[in-house]
Amino acid sequence: MFLTREEEGMLNGKYGPGIKRSMELLVKLGEAFDAERLVPAQSAHIHCAMSLDLLSELTEGATQCRVITTTHPNAYPNVLDPAGCKRIGLPENYDIYEFIHGGPWSQIEDIFKRLGYLLTYTCVPFLVGNLPRMGDVISWGGTSGAVTATSMFGACGSRDSVPANVATSVTGRAPYIGMTVKPNRYAQVLVEPDGLDVASFTNADYGALGYYIGGKTGSRNVVINGLPKTLTLEQFRYLVSPMPVSGATNICHVVGVTPEARTLDEALGGGRPEEVITVGRDQIKEAVSKLTTARSDKVDLVKLGCPHCSIIELRNIASLLTGKKVQPNVRLLVATARQIYVLAEVMGYVDIIKQAGGVFTSTCIGSQDPFNFIGPKLGVETVATNSARSAHYSARTSGGKIRLLYGSMKQCIDSATTGKWRST
Repeated sequence: MFLTREEEGMLNGKYGPGIKRSMELLVKLGEAFDAERLVPAQSAHIHCAMSLDLLSELTEGATQCRVITTTHPNAYPNVLDPAGCKRIGLPENYDIYEFIHGGPWSQIEDIFKRLGYLLTYTCVPFLVGNLPRMGDVISWGGTSGAVTATSMFGACGSRDSVPANVATSVTGRAPYIGMTVKPNRYAQVLVEPDGLDVASFTNADYGALGYYIGGKTGSRNVVINGLPKTLTLEQFRYLVSPMPVSGATNICHVVGVTPEARTLDEALGGGRPEEVITVGRDQIKEAVSKLTTARSDKVDLVKLGCPHCSIIELRNIASLLTGKKVQPNVRLLVATARQIYVLAEVMGYVDIIKQAGGVFTSTCIGSQDPFNFIGPKLGVETVATNSARSAHYSARTSGGKIRLLYGSMKQCIDSATTGKWRST
């Protein structure tokens, strides 16, 4: 592998032991995929599921990260509403990684602060300041944010491991592999909607569409032809975020929407698709059926915010809850980034949601959600959500003990205020 003089200096220990160890990791990763060189990176996003020992080793002697670096949601030491979480049965210091206040977690956070990581604790870093430009090389943990960045923004990066994320943050380098290589970004599977009234789609409908596509395409690159060119970032997030959980999607082009798919031919790189998949109403119903596992219409918990709610979603939740109350036997959990929460406070959305009985959190309500593990002990057996991603994780990480109801935000809020799920 070709290394620049500066990169050789990093590898030889000129910049300290942590930089040396991080460079060794990146070089080995690159060599495993036959990378010809490393490339300068512009952004990193760090998943918090990392051991203190490894983090210390990779950053020893480093005083500042070399690229903008944000942090993924942690578990419950970083909640927005500790009193609210306690009220709905979650201990304030609950943490599935078994870190405790004043213990290993505080030491990890001290390292993050020393390096200048932005402590965003969110899965939507592009909404709170870490917004890559087209062509920027990124190393991001968290499949939802990564597939959004590579697809909607045209950023270059594969789903890296946490150690690789850290190594890129302190070296400013990434291997020239995967989604950083242009030919690897071309679509392989063409998806064409058939008879879908996408003009009336809710975000949950887009989530079901994405969930179905991910399950059919696996790790292959996708291009969708036939969606509205007015597709919003909100709709796009719901479309692509389930793809890496039902499948292993790295990039999803949408013709006329995403920057590398101005035309279908451009998205395919001038070639022909390996497969053409048609998606109609039956396929959407199939996806919804897979995501709906509940045996009863009685709702115990409503979860919104996987990926984390945007300010637009919080506005919509507040609008649906105005003048209403969550049923006493139902919990309403709303996940968002702290930075978005502050804006929602200014706008008055937080007060409306809290007065209605909603509780805010900044944790992950997908794979890391404590209710997936201790929900049945707290009387939570049936959960309603508008997130295909969250429904998928809850069903699996709970071992089937949590039953899911999947539908629109309006259906979810209605179930929170009535205690019952109403099918459309």
